[in-house]
Amino acid sequence: MSNHEEFYDNPDVRAKYIARRTQSDNPNDTLERPIFLELAGNLNQLDIIDLGCGDASFGKEALLQGARSYIGIEASSAMIDLALATLTNTSGKVYHERLETWKAQSEQADLVASRLAFQYVENLEPVFREAYQALRPGGRMILSVEHPVITSNFTSLAEGHRTTWLVDDYFKPGARSHQWLGHAVTKYHRTLEEYFDLIRMTGFKLEHIRESCPQPQNFSSQKEYERRMRIPLFLFLSARQAIHASPTRDRT
Repeated sequence: MSNHEEFYDNPDVRAKYIARRTQSDNPNDTLERPIFLELAGNLNQLDIIDLGCGDASFGKEALLQGARSYIGIEASSAMIDLALATLTNTSGKVYHERLETWKAQSEQADLVASRLAFQYVENLEPVFREAYQALRPGGRMILSVEHPVITSNFTSLAEGHRTTWLVDDYFKPGARSHQWLGHAVTKYHRTLEEYFDLIRMTGFKLEHIRESCPQPQNFSSQKEYERRMRIPLFLFLSARQAIHASPTRDRT
């Protein structure tokens, strides 16, 4: 997963990340979480796999809603520690593994989720195929990623609290290295069309495309709400496994 695990295992990054997540009107809570949970819907009695689970906050929420089981897959040791703390006194499980090497058990889940993790993965097709393999017939995959207009170019991030966003080299997919939380990190840019093709070619049927259009009730600051109205930070895709048999898993 590029340098994702090493990035979040850096103690300075971890401290800054936790501080950022507790800030008022942070984008994860105001923009990503509401839309993701809306797409996820009723989680009661579902078996859930969470790819790149981070602190496993989704797992705790799902289990409180009545999910039958929760498994988080996470590459970062620091995030594993946070996830285990989050899931204390629940039945949730977390496994320390890179998404690129994760192998699914056939028909083990009703929902495969991934929140803001896939932009760290260079080759997503095998991950999508494993997700398909993990799902029971009719099961769903729901994912959020940084929006392609954001990952296309990070130059304006150097301004700090951004008031402008540069979209450039949009149709040139691949690695984008930039400074975030005071350290270098690599993410992988894909166009919206590429995400759609990944879903189609791995056997899924696309059901929903959402962008992070803000809702005023999720913000305490009118100014921040208006700033978030200017550009989408996140992209959400919801897809369903076809009812017919799963495609053959490529083991070459």
